[in-house]
Amino acid sequence: MNNNTRNSFNRFVSLRRKLMIAILLVSSFITLITTAFQYYIEYKRDINYVLQTLTHIGSSSSNSLSRSLWNLDSLQIQVQLDSILTLRDFVGVAIYDQDGRVYYQNSKPGFQDIEKFSTKFPLGIVDEGTEYNLGNLVIWATNVHINENLISRLIYFFFAQLVKTLMIILTMLYLFRIFITKHLDYIVKFLKDVDLNSESIEKLVLKKRSRNIDELDYVKDSINNMLDRVEKANTETNEKIQRQEREIQLQKAASINSARLASLGEMAANIAHEVNNPLTVLSFSGKKIENLLKDNDLNIERLQHFTSMINRTVDRMTKTITSLKRLSRDPSEETFEDVVIHSMLERVLDLCQMSLNEKGIDVSTEFIGVDSSTSVRCQEVKITQVIINLLNNASDEIKAMSKPWIKIIVTKDEERISISVVDCGKGIPKEVQERMFEPFYTTKDIGEGTGLGLSISISTAIEHKGSLYIDNSWPNTRITLEFPTNL
Repeated sequence: MNNNTRNSFNRFVSLRRKLMIAILLVSSFITLITTAFQYYIEYKRDINYVLQTLTHIGSSSSNSLSRSLWNLDSLQIQVQLDSILTLRDFVGVAIYDQDGRVYYQNSKPGFQDIEKFSTKFPLGIVDEGTEYNLGNLVIWATNVHINENLISRLIYFFFAQLVKTLMIILTMLYLFRIFITKHLDYIVKFLKDVDLNSESIEKLVLKKRSRNIDELDYVKDSINNMLDRVEKANTETNEKIQRQEREIQLQKAASINSARLASLGEMAANIAHEVNNPLTVLSFSGKKIENLLKDNDLNIERLQHFTSMINRTVDRMTKTITSLKRLSRDPSEETFEDVVIHSMLERVLDLCQMSLNEKGIDVSTEFIGVDSSTSVRCQEVKITQVIINLLNNASDEIKAMSKPWIKIIVTKDEERISISVVDCGKGIPKEVQERMFEPFYTTKDIGEGTGLGLSISISTAIEHKGSLYIDNSWPNTRITLEFPTNL
């Protein structure tokens, strides 16, 4: 049986309707039984009364009719028999002689075809010690009037019972409403409106005029006890959730720091190159200057050349260290600032260029709607981390290809800025796209990635009221960071 069929059978029927139907059925059944028994007794009593009257009249009329019949007084016989017909339930009389012939007969009109019952009384006289049989007196009676009277009384009785039952039902429904259903409706409304997720749940209070305790008070106490348990459970659950959220935040912070450290670790080789090479240049230039100073004939041009090389190298090291210091700042304390886009990407490439070049990856940039002074409001450290993460992911995927390349495309209009990292790959598989932004999901081998980079990156995009998405409209792999310019 499906739910629709079950619901059609289990339709709502109010307690008031059930009570009304129950009272009506029980009252009707009891009334029917008692009335049938009562009127059966009255019917038998009326029939017995008619039979007794019939017997009494027949017995009392026999002697006088016998004398009148002995004296052949037809007038007296007619008068006596017609007087019997004046009684309501008697419909016919007759005298039959000793041979069974009708001596006299009369009946009420309209009763020829109805069911009748009769009683025969012998007629006789004793004259000078001799008993003479003169015939029989027959009286017919009917129960029509008894039935009519009984039906009339039944109709009146049932009408009176119907009125009485309806009055009882209305009174009972009113009392049932006052004492029961009004409070049940209030309880149902209260339970529908109560907030079971709150730590401070409103308790049920019945609006009763009577101070006596009844079953509704027990129901109220049971509901309030249940609400107390729910309230306690909500408090414990919320405390547990808060503890878990704090633990999750701590774990998230630790994971982010781990990812940042992993990102810094991935850049360690780049930084080593960026620092080691300038140190080599400085060492070489220092030795050359030392040798030039030993010569009696000092070559000023050569000395200026090596001095200039030292200055350029120091400037390069300063830029690298400055970029590293900016990237290593705590992003949780960073505020939104106006950052020049060209300078931000230059600092990114200062940290990644050497590593990408060693892998044979050609890196280029393209700016659309952006000049050397264009700025955007953002959190530079977080945006830089996103770009470095996208560059690292792209380089890991294409490093084994022949002539690998990566292109950074920056597009800006009045409302939005887009920073896309495009590589020579042919796209990302659909099954990877569906999960790549999940925390700890990675396609790299164990020890090569934490699976947190893209999940942190998409969080940064959301913090900037933007998005991080895969642009499948390009033939190559392209991931775009996009956010509004007026943050």
